Amino acid sequence: MRALSTAASGMRAYQTKIDNIANNLANANTTGFKKVREHFEDLMYQDLGSRGGGQGASTTNSMQVGSGVRLASLTRDASAGDAQVTNNQTDMMVAGAGYFVVETPDGEQLYTRDGSFVPDAEGNLVNAAGYRLAPGIQLPEGTSSLAVASDGSVTATVETSGGTEDTQLGQIELARFRNPSGLEAMGRNMFRATTASGEAETGAPGEDGMGPIVQGSLEGSNVDVAEELVGMITAQRSYELSSKVIQAADEMMSTAVNLRR
Repeated sequence: MRALSTAASGMRAYQTKIDNIANNLANANTTGFKKVREHFEDLMYQDLGSRGGGQGASTTNSMQVGSGVRLASLTRDASAGDAQVTNNQTDMMVAGAGYFVVETPDGEQLYTRDGSFVPDAEGNLVNAAGYRLAPGIQLPEGTSSLAVASDGSVTATVETSGGTEDTQLGQIELARFRNPSGLEAMGRNMFRATTASGEAETGAPGEDGMGPIVQGSLEGSNVDVAEELVGMITAQRSYELSSKVIQAADEMMSTAVNLRR
């Protein structure tokens, strides 16, 4: 019976939707997290024949029965989350397009919207995974304060025997992609470039479409909890409806099996 497999495909689809909603809600407070949306598509149709105006007449409509639904894609929403002011000198936020670039110990470049950096034992700004911000920014010994301009230039105030002096530490660069949804999520708030995302285009913050940097703030998750809860309710009800179809099909098969002359 076609209804069984069709309803089962619906249950699988809505199970996937619930799984994705659960992940979005779990990351509602994750710095720089981007919610993911599901896109479904209908499956192949079986042509049961055509209904026309009689023999030799033109067909007015087709008679097709679908075979269910499947997951077509999971799309990451690259819209910005709300700003969270921390007043931490090494916290940074991109107010617009662009990703911070971090470098792994083996030289691979990854990308993140999480600007919560801290100095390591050598004074290099690193993220929570210990990956260095690229290009490298190293705080000299005796740094009393750090200033990050909106264009990404970094200046440290260093205490010396004669007082204090300002030292230019470097320039932060951002990366952007033609298709941010094509980035591969690596966990730990980081992404990897793929053929779907296109190659990274780097540039200075505030120029060529890149967003400026805001020091002392972090970007929050862009998950709308109310929206996710509404989606969860509708997915749950749709799952229940698909299970009802399976029950109805089972009852119809039971009736047919138990027919008596």
